[in-house]
Amino acid sequence: MTLELGDHVWYWNGRMSTDKNIPRAEWFPGTNPHDPTDYGGHGKEIFHYVIHADEIARGRPHMRNHEGSFAWLNNNPGNITGVPGGPDYGQYPGKFNWHNFLVFPSWGDGYFAIAQLLRSASYRDLSILDGFARYAPASDGNDPATYAHAVANALGISVGTRLGDLDDDQMRVVQDKIQEIEGAVPGASLAWDSEEVPAEIAAQLPAFRRIPRPRALARGAFTMDISAPVDPSGYTRAHGGPHQGGHQGPHWYIEYGMDLGGQAGTPVFAAFDGHITRFTPHTPATDSGKVYGAQIFLRAPNDMMGGFYTHLTDVPSGLGVGSTVSRGDFLGTVLEFGGIPPHLHLALVEIIGGAPGGQYVGVDLYQTFLGLETAAPGAVVTVTFSQDGSAPGEGLRAGPAESVPVG
Repeated sequence: MTLELGDHVWYWNGRMSTDKNIPRAEWFPGTNPHDPTDYGGHGKEIFHYVIHADEIARGRPHMRNHEGSFAWLNNNPGNITGVPGGPDYGQYPGKFNWHNFLVFPSWGDGYFAIAQLLRSASYRDLSILDGFARYAPASDGNDPATYAHAVANALGISVGTRLGDLDDDQMRVVQDKIQEIEGAVPGASLAWDSEEVPAEIAAQLPAFRRIPRPRALARGAFTMDISAPVDPSGYTRAHGGPHQGGHQGPHWYIEYGMDLGGQAGTPVFAAFDGHITRFTPHTPATDSGKVYGAQIFLRAPNDMMGGFYTHLTDVPSGLGVGSTVSRGDFLGTVLEFGGIPPHLHLALVEIIGGAPGGQYVGVDLYQTFLGLETAAPGAVVTVTFSQDGSAPGEGLRAGPAESVPVG
């Protein structure tokens, strides 16, 4: 078998299984079939691996008080479950772990999915009390009433409040509380070429190689080379930056948006090196108002900053979650839709402490990008991100072509 992104593997003593449950009857014959925790004394020797684009997560979620809970391994802070053919919340398609837990490409994707689920048709008309009876049913060993009251108390409102009436700020409180209650016990984050990855698993990894970036990232300032994303030959004009027009919170990828005009069909390039953590292809039938075109979330090699591109079409067929791109690589072309002046929507974020689990802080480099779009061909700036919450830009130096000032 060849493993794919989002796959999980149980491993013990040279044996592998992609079953949702540990194959106890096969691995430990003679153990009590009615005791799901009877591993014949080998429980601590069993490890669980989940394959992600930028890491292989390892833990022992089957052992109480041991490292690597399912929430952490699956990038699923809400422990959201699913079924084949179920709704798309940004998870790896068709990948399910133990208890049908969804597996997400990044922690941010899993966190965002909590809000998507609670705002779906299945939940939005329910009260907090009824909603958590569905979200954390007693049949799974939960106490849904206590869960609901904990969420309502965090909000300072009644459990009778309709979930669909919560605003964005309130929903973030709900997401944070769910994340806290579900708990995420960190495990080990291994590079794809780590010697700690069993040879049996390494032999089944996909043929492509991804950037190996452990979660335990060193803190401190770093620099990124950045260049114009819209081909300057087709660039038209600025259409608004962070906090302008419809670029309002609460999400960084909207609030810190930069609308860079380009003629329809103008090539769009990666503005910095990175790897794709989330991708939504262009489906013309779903284009509407402000949401149209392909969407690409791109994260830097060190997982400490990222960007969001949208209003694209003609994305190369080989591009998707896990793909590694270099600055200047072709991502697609500018899409024109509904009489809206054609443009690329690009937003940047710094991730304090690194992803997953870091603090996402929107970045305003609008004037820098306007300068790049009108500078001499090949212009590059080197931007310093300090990882301390301050605005980026300090310590800029000239790139290969010419320096462009940061606004």
